[in-house]
Amino acid sequence: QRMTEELGCYIHTHRDIMTFSFSFCGACERLLPDDAFDEEQRRRRQSIRRCQDCIAAGNELVLMKRGTARDEEDFCSVCQLPLPIAMRESMLQPCCMKRVCNGCILSAKKCGIIKNGCPLCRAPIAKEREGLAMVIKWAAVLDPVAVCFLGYHHVRGGYGLVKDPKKVIEFCQKAADMGDKNAHYILGDAYRKKWEKCSTEVCSDRDLSFQHYEKAAMEGHIFARFTLGVLECKEGHRDLALQHFLISAKMGHKQSMNNVKRLLTEGISTEADCAEAQQDYEAAVEEMSSTSREEAKQMGAENIRSFII
Repeated sequence: QRMTEELGCYIHTHRDIMTFSFSFCGACERLLPDDAFDEEQRRRRQSIRRCQDCIAAGNELVLMKRGTARDEEDFCSVCQLPLPIAMRESMLQPCCMKRVCNGCILSAKKCGIIKNGCPLCRAPIAKEREGLAMVIKWAAVLDPVAVCFLGYHHVRGGYGLVKDPKKVIEFCQKAADMGDKNAHYILGDAYRKKWEKCSTEVCSDRDLSFQHYEKAAMEGHIFARFTLGVLECKEGHRDLALQHFLISAKMGHKQSMNNVKRLLTEGISTEADCAEAQQDYEAAVEEMSSTSREEAKQMGAENIRSFII
């Protein structure tokens, strides 16, 4: 309603103009005439573009205000601690489509629970082929995690599925439409691969890649946030890259923390940025730690995997 009124007012005031040009502000989320933005901002895509009023007021981009903490999906379904960032340090259970950390799987093995079934739902342990059948049943009732799982394994060719880029996009787009942030991240990767092969300067796959990475990041996806930082660095937007790295570093991502330190040497970040990020990074790492997880890490992911497959 507000956007429509502003647009109508502008058209009424400039009714002698035959062609109108408007841009979206990524901070105040208003559709504004192009003269509300300086030249540099007009060159940016809409999600990272700020009008002159927002710049003067110091208003943050919406992209930087959302997804700054991990949500409940990022917690182990058994111990309720934040899941390790490295995917190999936890496993998705095909029987219940819940992710369990390797520490809990090891503890279940020691207690004899795992002999009777899944550490969470106690369903009988399934071999790979049986596990795929379970996932397909979940996907049939439109479970977004299951649909995303099928898309992801068409990237890698796992669980007996063939590598198929079209299937990746098909399944992950369905999961993304249902709100799965991992699906958005996988789509970001898929379109990025297509964009990097594109020979033309203007490429729609580039826009799609950024859109999906940004949607995942605003849902708290750490790797999507980090990837945006890397891409912004490559495009010369180091101020934006720093903001992305600060967010993912504070969620416990080591490489992001290293990049914040590197940007300090380049004069982009400050000592205060590094000190605050380091403190939050260490707190996030501590929150993800446990004795059983450390023991499982020492044993190796493949050995833990052998307990339930």
